[in-house]
Formats: sequence, C-alpha cells, structure tokens
Amino acid sequence: MFISTHDLVRKHGPLILGVILAVSVGMGLLFTPAGSLVGKGQQQRGGLPTIKGKPVNFAEFQSIRNSILAGIAMSKGRQPVRGVAFEDNLNIEAVQHLLLLRKARELGIRVTDDEVVQQIRALPIMLNELKQFDPNNYQRYMIFLNNLDISETLFEEVIREELVLGRLRSLIGSAAEITPAELQLSYNMLQEQTKIDYVELNAADRKDISNVTDEDARSYYGLNQEKFRTPAMVKVRYVYFTISDARKSVTLGDDEISEYYERNKSKYVDASGQPKPLADVKDELKQDLLDLRAERLAGDRATALTVKLVPQPGAPIPDFTKTATDAGLTAKETDFFDLRSPVKGVDAGPTFNQMAFSLGPDVPVGDPVHGKDGYYVLAYVDSRLSEIPAVQKVKTQVIDQIRRQRAYDATVKQGRELDAKVKTAVAAGKNFADMCTSLGLAVKTSEPFTLVGGATNLPYASNIREVVLGMATNAVSDFLTTPNGGIFFHLKQREAPKPLESEPVRKQLEAQLLQQNREALFEDWANSVMRAEQVDYKRRAPVPQRGSPTDQPAPAEQPAPAS
Repeated sequence: MFISTHDLVRKHGPLILGVILAVSVGMGLLFTPAGSLVGKGQQQRGGLPTIKGKPVNFAEFQSIRNSILAGIAMSKGRQPVRGVAFEDNLNIEAVQHLLLLRKARELGIRVTDDEVVQQIRALPIMLNELKQFDPNNYQRYMIFLNNLDISETLFEEVIREELVLGRLRSLIGSAAEITPAELQLSYNMLQEQTKIDYVELNAADRKDISNVTDEDARSYYGLNQEKFRTPAMVKVRYVYFTISDARKSVTLGDDEISEYYERNKSKYVDASGQPKPLADVKDELKQDLLDLRAERLAGDRATALTVKLVPQPGAPIPDFTKTATDAGLTAKETDFFDLRSPVKGVDAGPTFNQMAFSLGPDVPVGDPVHGKDGYYVLAYVDSRLSEIPAVQKVKTQVIDQIRRQRAYDATVKQGRELDAKVKTAVAAGKNFADMCTSLGLAVKTSEPFTLVGGATNLPYASNIREVVLGMATNAVSDFLTTPNGGIFFHLKQREAPKPLESEPVRKQLEAQLLQQNREALFEDWANSVMRAEQVDYKRRAPVPQRGSPTDQPAPAEQPAPAS
C-alpha cells in the first residue's frame, strides 16, 4: 500500500523535506515576490509601498527600515552593500514587518522595557565564561555597534521588534497540530529503503579539441571579464610572540594559585557539582593558570612592540625590522597574498589577512593578531589593487575556459538525449541496465538509502533523495545537471520501513513536524494579512528567474588594501 501512495508523496514532499533540512522560515522576505507585494497597482516604481491604495506612513515605515538594516549589520558585522535589488527587498520586508507589528498590537502583544533588558543580558555575546552577564562585554559590543552607526536606542528597538514578532509567530503557530496519519506518512517517507541504478556523465571525460579563434576568445572574455579579475593583494612583515616562549618566563606563587582557585572554584567540581579541594586539583589548576599567564604575557609583549612602532608626530616612521631586532626577534616578510588565501608560514586564520588588508602607508602597523600559539604583529610593506587584466595576458586561461564550457555543454546535451532514449526504452518494458550498456554507458548500483541517510557511495545524494520522493518504482529520472556534468537514474527498488515503535523517534519526529506546521501556518496567515491589506510595491530591479545566472551567489566582497 505504501509503495503506491505517490500522490501523497508529491503532496507532502515539501513538508518532509522541510523537516529533513530543518528549514525554518525567517522573518526576512517571508512572502513570495509573486504574491501581493509585487501586485498590480500603478504607483511609480521605487516609490513607497501602498496599503489599500494609500502610501504607508513614511515615519513608521522608515523607522522599521532602520531596524531591519541594523539587524542585518549586526548579523554580518558590517553595513550591507546597498544596490537597487537590495533596496527593493528591504522595502518589501519593511512593509511586511509594519503590518505584522500592527497585528501584534491588535492582538495585545506587548514587550516591556524589562523584558528587552533581560533579552539583551541573555545574549551569548554579553556573557562571560561563567555564562553570566558581563557589563564589559556589553560596553565592548556598544562600541562595535557605534562603529556600525547603530545607536544603543536602535539596538534596543531591534531586540524589541524581534521579541514582538517572535511572540506573534508563537501565538499564530500554536493552533497547528499533527495528526497520527501525518506522523505515520512522514515516518514512512523518511525511513523507506530505496535502491537505484544510475549513470553519471563527467565533462572531464570529454576532451574538447575544437578550434578556438581569437574572435571566440575576445568575445568570451568580453562577456566574462570578472572571471579573470585578479584579487587585491598585500605584502607584510611580521614577528610572532609565542605563548610557548612566554611560558618559560612565568612563575607562580602559592598565593596566586590559591587566589585563582577561590575565583574559579566552579570550574573544578566533582560529579555532584561541588568544588573539589585545592589539593586535588592543584596540578590541573596550576597548568590552567600558567597557560593563562603565558598567553597574557605574549599579548603584552606584542602590544609593547606595537606601541614602539606607532609613528610620533613629526618623527620618521620607526623601522620595523630594526625595532624587532632590538627586541630580540627576527622579522619575516610574506609574499603577496589575497584576502582569502592562507598565508604561508602563518597560523592565525582569516584574522591575519583581515588585519593585513586594513594596513597601508598611513597606518603601517595594526593591533596584535591572535594566532594558534601567540600573537602576530604586522607591518605594511606593499599592495596591489584588484584589476581585470588585458585579454592577451590571460588568453591561455580564456581558451581553457571556453573548451571546458564547450565540453560541459556537450556533456549535458548528450546526457539529456541519452536519458530520453533510456526513459522511452524502460517505459516500453526494456531493462534499464541492459539499455544503458547497449549505449556504452557504465551503470552503477547504489547501496540502499533512505531520505535521511545511507548509501555512502551515492553521488549528489541530497539532489537524488529529493527527486526520489515523487517517483514511482521502475521510473527513470530526468537528467540532473551537476557541477561536473550530470546524472540520471532508475528507481530500482522501494522497501517499506519497519513499524514506528521507538517512542524517542516518534517524539522527535512529532516535534519536527509540529514546528514545520507552525511555520507553515504562520506563513499562510501572514500572507493572508498582506492580501487583505492589499499591499503593493513596484520593484525597480527585475526579479531573477529560477535557473538564471543571477541566481548564483555573488562573490563575497573583497576590500582593496589601503593605499
């Protein structure tokens, strides 16, 4: 019976996928652009959104826009790049928030100042190592926000709106429920054993030997110049103050050990949660304190050198190498490196690169950078701006890319043609493996897998599992394109799962489905609010079509080094 319920699979597939992928619908851009917000109104493109034909209250709308912008900056650690499409999305999200906040007030949802304070004090960034609110952490975070042009008042408003919208979501979603039939169907879909035969085509197996003319190269380069852009690069000198060297200079007295124990008893507890006697943990505690003091000493030494390297007014810039030598250190110099590539000989992660790119002739030395075993002090040497090279300099790369693209396109074209032939043959009663073999294709068989696991030898498993949801046994999939070419497969076997008898599994699945249903219920309700209020907004930027090049994620921003 279960094997034949493919209509139910198609109907509930997105719900189950949502459970598997732990999809939670965020507040941002909750509603589809094709819905009420792109509407049929006639207001000028890029103007204020309208509600029931009238422009929104500008002051209220702008306040909510500012809160959303602040929230984005807080999550990214920087102000976002604001293009036309970004502004469109921001306006849409702002009018959504505006109406939902109004609905929350109508439903009596309020958040007091004390609740905002409690929420802020509970934020992980505000807590110390003992999970307690730390006023120093709060002050540091306020400085960070001020550097992003976010005031303390605006920060509190962001938190207040998040609390209000969260309670609204909980209130509306509380009406959701899970039926026994839905739970059983979901379990069956998740745990059903599936096996497939598949054929994978790889563009690397096809050697393109077509002639690439100069005109081909110039044309391709003209349309794809950004692919050949060289990144901004920087070169620095550095010295490394290691914790292991600093440890040799640290001595600990009994008074220091006792004082540290008294302040950190909660770190050294027994199974019942009671602090162990000092005598029992003295060796462990001494090592912890030694590590702490050594790291602090390495940081202090790095800071002291940094202070010596700060140029004094009217005086020449201190010589980095000489100052390091006078301190008994050997300065090293890197090759040119970009913002994202690891730096040879350096173990400090992306923080080292970020500090290097913040330096320049006017700010030649930065604050110490924490590495794996100490602190680096960097000094600017030279930089190169990001640029698009002339076509002649990258002609070989251009030709290689053209040939790879042609090989890929030919592989996809061939894959779709072969898939169509095999699909027709299987529908006529022929065997999938035999048909593929007759076409010179290598057929592989997967291990049994479910929607949530198994089949460690299955390529592009998540894509295949999603497609399998709506397929019947003995069906052949469409050709699925992959970064390397593509794949198509034959659903060889389905096997119903064992009965759902485990209570922990039942409870976990029920909780996941209930949360998904709550999210879906809230989204439906919120969309109905937008429709009832006749919200309309004319985008200035076109909405990217699914599968178009603009759907690809934009490359991360890369700042040029200071000059």
